[in-house]
Amino acid sequence: MNPALEYLLKANLFLVLFYACYWIWLRKHTFFRLNRAYLLGSVLLSLALPLVELPAEAVETMPVPVVAFTLPVTVLTTEQPTGLDWETVGVYGYGFVAAVLLLRLLLQVTGVGRLIKRSERHPIDDYTLVLPADERVPTFSFFRYLVLCRRDAQTANTPIVAHELVHIRQGHSFDVLLLEMVQLFFWMNPVLILYKRSIQQVHEFLADAQAEDKHEYATFLVNYAFGVQPNTLTNGFFKPSLIKERILMLHRRATSRWAFGKYMLVLPLSLGLLAMTTAREEIREEITHLVTPVVDEKITVSGKVTDSDGQPLPGATLIIRNTTSGAQTDAQGRYELKNVPSDAKIVASFVGYVSQVKNVSGKKVIDFTLSPKVDSLDRVVIVGYGSSPKSVPSANPATTTPPATQSVPRSGFTVVEQVPEFPGGKDALGQYLTRNLRYPSEARQNNTQGIVLVQFTVDKSGSIQDLRVKKSIGSGCDEEAVRVVSQMPPWKPGLQNDRPVRTQYVLPIYFQLEGKEDKRSGQVMDDKSSPANVIIRDPLSNDPATKPLYVVDGKKLTSAETLTSAVEQKNGIKSINILKGASATSIYGNEGQNGVIEVKTKQTAMGETIQQVTQPGFGDQPIEYTLDGKTVTREEFQKLNPSSLDRVEVDHTKTTYTIKATSKN
Repeated sequence: MNPALEYLLKANLFLVLFYACYWIWLRKHTFFRLNRAYLLGSVLLSLALPLVELPAEAVETMPVPVVAFTLPVTVLTTEQPTGLDWETVGVYGYGFVAAVLLLRLLLQVTGVGRLIKRSERHPIDDYTLVLPADERVPTFSFFRYLVLCRRDAQTANTPIVAHELVHIRQGHSFDVLLLEMVQLFFWMNPVLILYKRSIQQVHEFLADAQAEDKHEYATFLVNYAFGVQPNTLTNGFFKPSLIKERILMLHRRATSRWAFGKYMLVLPLSLGLLAMTTAREEIREEITHLVTPVVDEKITVSGKVTDSDGQPLPGATLIIRNTTSGAQTDAQGRYELKNVPSDAKIVASFVGYVSQVKNVSGKKVIDFTLSPKVDSLDRVVIVGYGSSPKSVPSANPATTTPPATQSVPRSGFTVVEQVPEFPGGKDALGQYLTRNLRYPSEARQNNTQGIVLVQFTVDKSGSIQDLRVKKSIGSGCDEEAVRVVSQMPPWKPGLQNDRPVRTQYVLPIYFQLEGKEDKRSGQVMDDKSSPANVIIRDPLSNDPATKPLYVVDGKKLTSAETLTSAVEQKNGIKSINILKGASATSIYGNEGQNGVIEVKTKQTAMGETIQQVTQPGFGDQPIEYTLDGKTVTREEFQKLNPSSLDRVEVDHTKTTYTIKATSKN
């Protein structure tokens, strides 16, 4: 239960019980001072007792063997309605009424203050006599001020003055103001109205008790004329609602001293109430320890996901373990999870990084630091085109990382059982992006690099919808990423309960410029590794006798530099085929005697969607594979991890082709 609500319930309960004791046993006693002390003390006790906790006595118990049988419990969680929060509405409503009552109290106090300030004042000993100009103002006292109406002042009503001086000297105005303040916070409890009426009644009894001749004083009360109703904050001499009780109390026989024992009941009553409420808390705590709750307290957890270098990981997925609730990090790597059980576990994951699990344990801020995942490739695919040291590559040095998924909120799922899949799987997705993405010339000129987050939805039919950029780096990189993603073929849709559902993808695409000593014309990419540089080198380009023939879309070129320019103008390479010996001369005659490199660009067929790049062909000539200068077999070469390679070079002579791999170490 909410602590504030629990306090209000306990305090109101104590107020009711204490007043019931007063009404049953004490209200007819003539011990007026004790009654006044009881009423005020019971109010203060009611406010204080809910805050007190008795120390629990340690009880040693013998261990008892218990055989427990547990049944599997299935907990179904649903989306919380986004309607009105009635608890918040109740708090604001309660506070509004309290504010209205406070305003009324301030108006009453300031009203009395203005009346005193405007009236004629005469300081006399321990009080100030106030004579208002308005004859309709009744006689009353307020703290040290005695407001005497003109009629009473003219008739010199000594009993009235003596009566009001008792109120002033005993500080009765403090009692009334205290109860008014308490009622601001406990306005829903009607027993406070009875408290206020009883304390005013006791005040009048105390003042009336000073009369010397009770019979004459009672006659004076009856003959006193009715006036207007006085302010509830003041102690007025005449209040019609109390006249009967005052006359009866004047003639009541003094209560026997044996009745003092009733006032002693306050102590055991207070201790009993305190023990009862404290015992309830202890029992509840014991039950909490013994019984495993089905629904735990829900909290909101937030934090940040970074890599081992402290850089944020946008698009990382966070899942509450064993549930379908989750969230993704924003561009700054921050996340927020709502309605998280305080004893739950949160799993943070990001493609290419090792997932991390942390216990919530009631914490509201949890940060994650993910480490890169290192795996080996099943195969290496080399795709690239020629470049010279002076040229700027127009093929795509952009690298991609397969995405994490999260379902579209309106679908009702946050995590699907089977995520959508690109035709051919993650390998095919990586190859598709690597083949089709091109580094924008504007980005190269501006030295722009970084990550672009592209978000899109795979609908039930597998088509790409709702495409937008979540994180931008500009210089044409955003447009290039959107262009390639928008041209993707239909996916295999995500499944939930064996039914297709709309699922959201966040795809991070990294754009990275090559270094001066690292000229790339293409890259090898896989979902479990980092890219390896691929370079097609022409080591004999300065010797015209050994220079190969370059053919782009059937057009003969003279150099690798010309090749680079031609490919850049036609949206990149679709396929490369290398011919040697008879295979080359039979097609190109003497021009092909040093070999032919055939390049087919992506613009050879307008509107064609590239699904597959033809593997390079080498005619009838042998191909050698080397790693750090040592000859290896084709199978061994294909098992190499590209993340461990510094570069891959394609060399050719008149008799053979050599594919050379160089390790980073």
